[in-house]
Amino acid sequence: MNKKKKIVLLGGGYGGLLTAKKLANKFKNDSNVEITLIDKNPYHTMRTELHEVVAERVSEESIRIDLKKIFAGRKVNVVLDHIKNIDFDKKVLKSENKKYDYDYLVVGTGSRPTFFGIPGVEEYTKKLWEYDDAVNLKAHILHMFREAIKETDKEKRRKMLTFVVVGGGFTGIELVGELGEYKERLCKKFCIDKEEVKLYVVDAMPKILPILSDNLIKKAEKRLEKLEVEIITGAKITEVSKESVTLGDKGTIESNTIVWAAGVEGSELMGNVDVQQNGRKRIVTNDKLQSVDHENVYVVGDNIFYIVEGQERPVPQMVENAEHSAPLVANNIYADIKGKEKKSYKPTFHGCMVCIGGQYGVATVGFPGKMVGVTGFMAMFIKHFINLVYFLQVAGISKCCSYISHEIFHVKDNRSLIGGHLTKSYQKFWLVPLRIFIGHQWLQHGLNNPAGIATGEVVIGLLLITGLFTSLSAVTSIVMAIMLCISGGFSSEILWYVIGAVALMGGAGKSLGLDYYVLPSLKKTWNNIGFVKKNYLDID
Repeated sequence: MNKKKKIVLLGGGYGGLLTAKKLANKFKNDSNVEITLIDKNPYHTMRTELHEVVAERVSEESIRIDLKKIFAGRKVNVVLDHIKNIDFDKKVLKSENKKYDYDYLVVGTGSRPTFFGIPGVEEYTKKLWEYDDAVNLKAHILHMFREAIKETDKEKRRKMLTFVVVGGGFTGIELVGELGEYKERLCKKFCIDKEEVKLYVVDAMPKILPILSDNLIKKAEKRLEKLEVEIITGAKITEVSKESVTLGDKGTIESNTIVWAAGVEGSELMGNVDVQQNGRKRIVTNDKLQSVDHENVYVVGDNIFYIVEGQERPVPQMVENAEHSAPLVANNIYADIKGKEKKSYKPTFHGCMVCIGGQYGVATVGFPGKMVGVTGFMAMFIKHFINLVYFLQVAGISKCCSYISHEIFHVKDNRSLIGGHLTKSYQKFWLVPLRIFIGHQWLQHGLNNPAGIATGEVVIGLLLITGLFTSLSAVTSIVMAIMLCISGGFSSEILWYVIGAVALMGGAGKSLGLDYYVLPSLKKTWNNIGFVKKNYLDID
């Protein structure tokens, strides 16, 4: 009997997650392979959306997905633990209290902020890298506004209402852009004059977003200026204190909120392992994405240090790199176990995108040598489309629907790519009279006309009056109205049935109706079905 092959994936980020899913598909019928994913958190975080949580554009839970939910019914064992070290010779992962053996290891522990040895940065700045960072920063900003309205000392109040983001890359610009939009809501909520609130983005480079073209950079700067964000470039940070940041020869900004978004390095674990590294603690790999020191150790995502043939720089630390590397690593592990030929890593990147608030973005998309600059609505549309493609791979159509709901239908202050045109923030109880009226009309029509479709009319009428399965009843109401027209019974009255039913499709039975009780129970039962969990058909 063959000994079981143990594949361990370390890290539930973009790369580790996708690799685990690909491996699970390849080995789903192989009982001799055991797949384990280890992460210190029980959930996967959409790190590219952290700024949206900080500024309350979306809810906290919208940017995380339960790992056990992702792998429900799949050949992946999810383990919650914090790995402290790796013994590559003995093929063992070590945490505080446990050890994990492996035959193949996939390292996808990602990155963390780097502080470049600048005094005070690690101690006194806020970070935006993990889920908890976003939640804590949101709470801190709200606390600053709450305290500011009570503060009579002008200097203390000014520090409370001054916010500095250090780093002109994607993370920093997306955060400060989000804060630029968020400022209006906070000032209204806390009765503070907008002129009192100061937003800065600071970077040591001569320009922000240096990866983009000058034309796109100018458009990004123009948008930030519209949001009243002051941009300071060419400012090398020399020191950070509890209430200030020193910008070299460009002076000092006094603030109680300094957010560090100025670069990343390998995770904390990378500083504790004996493996060849380069470029701020990234593992050096060959073209198969194997560590050059250990052929049974594969690397995905941000941890990769590999220079593609013909290129001068290593592959970038971006989500698309994780999405490219995951299927290749899964394929090469499968090939190694099955005695097949491995593939080489030849990524093709299709651009990058940065959003500046909820309604404006700049992007460069296309193929190497044929990139096109995109701005405004189209850039935001591309961003959402890319996210949906990722969610479809990770958690199916259910998460895609949830994402659209958070980004379009339940967004605050109309901060979505189409504003508030489709927001669901209306009060459903105003539809109760309409629901009962249309239900009564169908009921009366059915009772007065017992032939043909009458039975259906009575049922739909009763369902609408009681508010049971209202959305389905509304759709059926429209269908029956159309059938009446086709059968020669058209009248202007039919238009009321159609138009009214459309208004009722948004869940009008959840207010003063049986849907309030029945739908949550059905939802709970549905979500607990094994087939539903495995195929991500659950309803959030």
